[in-house]
Amino acid sequence: MLQSQNFFLILFLLILFSCETNHSNETDMLYTCLGDVGGCVSEHDGEFETIDDCNSICTPKPNSGSTTITVFLYENCPIAQYMCGPLREVSRYFCDTLNQNMIFRAFSPNSFSTNASLLTFAFKYDIPFPVSLDYNQLDSEPGPYTQYYLPIVTPEVFVEFNGQLIYRGMIDNSYQSLGQWSPPSEDYLKDILTNIANGLEIDYSETQAVGCLINY
Repeated sequence: MLQSQNFFLILFLLILFSCETNHSNETDMLYTCLGDVGGCVSEHDGEFETIDDCNSICTPKPNSGSTTITVFLYENCPIAQYMCGPLREVSRYFCDTLNQNMIFRAFSPNSFSTNASLLTFAFKYDIPFPVSLDYNQLDSEPGPYTQYYLPIVTPEVFVEFNGQLIYRGMIDNSYQSLGQWSPPSEDYLKDILTNIANGLEIDYSETQAVGCLINY
């Protein structure tokens, strides 16, 4: 009889602690608002307990005629290194020469990147816009911008106009496959931004970016 009571006591304690553990895991995942894009993504140190709470407060996407160009780069990816040249030229042409309301920014989704290595990378390749780390080293998971845009490779570019995504994919088609370079016949990013600058109607389009695969 005593053995039977001990068995049920142990079983009760196992169930109790198991429930506490599961509850803890559920509440560990929080959500954070990316105010500049108006989206919510999961983060262990987020501000909101549920996705609904986050969405109810998250700042809407801007609609003031601004254009945001978000590019994902990895400093040790040869194609990303090469594409810094076209990116630099496009950024300076539209922001400096034409004085357009365009924001360029870059993120590295790679776990091997550091703030120091990205600073060196930006200096070496003369990148005229911010390059930030977007990988959570503590939790070993992609950062919020990588989670939001879900790039497949580096480099991959995303263009938003009036808060809407209008293009994702290649910067140009110099690399149509890995290791196969040729002079570009299509300047996708420059053409999209030219259409915006000229006030033309823009429809969503995408190309398949070629580069170094991002491991999620």
